[in-house]
Amino acid sequence: MIKEFNINIPEDEIKALKQKISLTRWPDELDNENWTDGTNMKFLKNLCSYWVDGFDWKKQEDILNKIGSYKFYYEDNYIHFLHSKSSNPNAKNIIFTHGWPGSIHEFVKVIECLNKQTKQDFNIVCPSLPGFGFSSKPKKRGTNSEAIARIQNKLMLELGYTKYIAQGGDWGATVSKWMADLFPENCIGLHLNLVIAFPPEKNTMNGVTDHEKKLLNNYEKYKSSGYGYYEIQRTKPQTIGYLLNDSPVGLAAWISEKFYGWFEETENQIVISNDELLSIISLYWFTESGPSSARLYKENNGLGFSFNPVSQPTAGAIFKNDIMIPPKIWAEKIYNLVQWNEYDGGHFAAMEKPKELANDIVNFVNVLGE
Repeated sequence: MIKEFNINIPEDEIKALKQKISLTRWPDELDNENWTDGTNMKFLKNLCSYWVDGFDWKKQEDILNKIGSYKFYYEDNYIHFLHSKSSNPNAKNIIFTHGWPGSIHEFVKVIECLNKQTKQDFNIVCPSLPGFGFSSKPKKRGTNSEAIARIQNKLMLELGYTKYIAQGGDWGATVSKWMADLFPENCIGLHLNLVIAFPPEKNTMNGVTDHEKKLLNNYEKYKSSGYGYYEIQRTKPQTIGYLLNDSPVGLAAWISEKFYGWFEETENQIVISNDELLSIISLYWFTESGPSSARLYKENNGLGFSFNPVSQPTAGAIFKNDIMIPPKIWAEKIYNLVQWNEYDGGHFAAMEKPKELANDIVNFVNVLGE
């Protein structure tokens, strides 16, 4: 069952958030200008000051509600999703799946690009993962990427979209891959802006170009200096959950650091606006989804990936500062690659490079020709 859902956080909750921020007990900080120890305090204080005095959550609600906000009820749970429906009966169906610390806010600019700046018509579906945003929190263990893929396929069928393209990055890449694996009769194409692939057992660097070897360093950098959160959420998500659920500044610090470290390399700044960043942080805060979203790492045992080969046509949109960029020859062992393009940008491509991502999707649809 699907019902329209109007996002409307009560004013007293917004007021309470601002009061919580005002009561923050700030820590000390050593030399951390370039975020080497984590989120820079000057940045965070400025961000939280704007959160209190300048940020307009109600404007963000209006943006999401105008796209189309709904809930899909299944068993004893529900997932929240955005649905931008085309008037063209021949429109292509596509489902975008976010990861952590992302949300449906990631796709606002891509939806606009696909609707207004391309010649292809789409029915666009953007679910919040279980335990994220306005989706219900799982009541028992077992809601991993495979289980989420089954839920999202049910959603697409409930909407009448029996043939669709699955698109994703981060955890959304694992969910989309599972949708292709499990439902080849429904998922006719796979578009990924994070391509997960691993080296062969022997002769690992055969066929790997010098450029691809350089891109492999991204993952080594991530493992050496940006991986701490991953191990915490994979092993003890409840422990960090107390911080994420009770301290808005702690939540903002935990999330902001990813939007600094996983983007295009720039001089000590993030490359999205404070409004975009706070729209995501605020969604986590108001829905109290910090703990439940972190739990996905443990549910997936740190991976959540299906190693089964994919028969459907697959596109890799490679953004050169992402945290994991495998050589194309590795990816070809798992995916039926029909498109492989490289762009400037980082991990959150839908926010940082929405036009490039949208155009890559349209090109992929043209390759599919269905």
